[in-house]
Parts: sequence; C-alpha cells; structure tokens
Amino acid sequence: MKRLLALLSASLMALASTAVQADDHASPGNIVGFVYNFNVSNPAGVVEALTEYWDSPTGKKNPAMAILRQHVSNGEDPSTHSIAVVYTSVAQIDEANALNNGSKAGRKFLAKMQASASLVSEAMFFGTGITSGDPSIVPAPGRYTINTGIAVSDPAAYVSAWQEYISALDSSSAATNLFMLNGMGDQPATHAVTISANSMAELFPQNPAGQEAYAKLLDAVKDIRSVENRSIYVDLAVFGN
Repeated sequence: MKRLLALLSASLMALASTAVQADDHASPGNIVGFVYNFNVSNPAGVVEALTEYWDSPTGKKNPAMAILRQHVSNGEDPSTHSIAVVYTSVAQIDEANALNNGSKAGRKFLAKMQASASLVSEAMFFGTGITSGDPSIVPAPGRYTINTGIAVSDPAAYVSAWQEYISALDSSSAATNLFMLNGMGDQPATHAVTISANSMAELFPQNPAGQEAYAKLLDAVKDIRSVENRSIYVDLAVFGN
C-alpha cells in the first residue's frame, strides 16, 4: 500500500485485469502505469479517498490519471475493484513520487485507503502502441473492458496474429490495446490485451466474422502463448487534471 502512495497518480477500483489496466487519455503507445487490485470493504471510503486527494493542492499538481473500476467477473480472484494509475512517460512517475513524498494529502489518502480496502495484487504496464478501433472509447464511467493476461514466448509472431485478428473486429464499437507487463511477481503473464466498449452488447457482439477471426487467432498462437488470467471490469470514475 505504501508503494501505491509513492506512485500515486490515480487509483483504480475495479479490476486490474491487468488489468493493465491499461487505458488512456493520451496516445496508447506512450502510456505507462500501474494497476492495483483491491478487495474493498468500504466502496464509499475508497471514492472519498480518491476524491479528496485529487481535490487537494497536491492532487491538482499530479500528472497522472487514475481510473477506478469495479470487477464484473474475474473467477477466483478475490479482488473486487482496481485502480489504474496512468502516466504519459516514465519521467512523470518520478514527478509524482516527489510530489507525494511526505505530503499531507498523500498520508491522508493512504490512511483512508487502508481503512477501506486491502491490496491483493499489483503490476506495471507499458503501452506498445498496437491499438485498434474507435479512439473515442476512452476511460469513462460505464465503459466495459475484457482484460486478458497472457504469457508469450514469441512476441513478434503473437503481434502479427493479434493484428490480423483485430483488423476483423468492428472498429466502430470497440477499441483494443496490447500492453507489456512487468513487476508481476510469481505470475507468468508477460502481456495483456484489452478490448473495451461502451456497453456489454458492444463488448460481446454476435458477429460471425469476429468469431471466425477469433478461432483463427487461437489456432495461430496456440504454441506461443498461454492465457494466465481473464477478467471483465467496468469503469466507475476517472480522476486527473
């Protein structure tokens, strides 16, 4: 939890499918950040902690964006929410660290979070710039995302297969992102792919062409990637300047 404070720039309360979590208001290829998965006992307390921090003088100087998300479905993972903290450069992480170090707003945020939620897991993500779909589908309340953590042994071959797959999707109703992961501890996932849409119906379209393309993707990557986790989450709130 202390590292969340040190790297604070946003907070995410939903899933972190990792979540990597990955989302952005900036160019997807430029973003970097952290996703924190929580088991939340007091959702109102988490929202209050985030709101008070971002409304503080310290929060108003923070260069990051925080996305609070609720986990809709994530199997046996005990986390109920996640916070994705998104930056447009690694240098901004250092800027946020210096800003929060020893600050009253940071200490207050940490205390309220510790009283309202317990940290389950965390990860760092880097945008690859490999995206598709409607650029207007950005983090916002009500946006749904499928996040899949994968372990890839041949990144170049996987990227080629993934790009072929996303080219077959309906680009008017969904947006995709491919992220590299780091700091996963014992988890073997090396990458995360996300598909986001503004409704569940658009997230799961009954599209025969898309289903055929997905079957082709599975066949192409069966020997070079394994699915390590999968989750569905919905954005609840976005904090930033």
